[in-house]
Amino acid sequence: MYWFASAFIVASIIFFLAPEKISLEANNAKLKRHLPVSLLVLPVIVLGWLVINALSNGANFTTVAALGFVITACLIALPKLHKFIMPSALLTATALIIMLVLRIH
Repeated sequence: MYWFASAFIVASIIFFLAPEKISLEANNAKLKRHLPVSLLVLPVIVLGWLVINALSNGANFTTVAALGFVITACLIALPKLHKFIMPSALLTATALIIMLVLRIH
């Protein structure tokens, strides 16, 4: 449950820190260089915490799903890596489906 709460908190903070007119700026001019870095600070901290937690406690499908959520947030913040969003989302969805199947049985 902590991974879901942390993913929700990270997404909320990124939502509130993102500029309001980001879509207009993206259409009219290139994004500022410091914008993707500033959006990566919190997801990278959470990613480090998840990796340390996975190494110390062992990994399971919950850990894979949490890592997928955070990696997707990192990929969204970096425009050059947008082509990897779908594979990351697919990994997350697969982990969530496996968790659901294991919980049903």
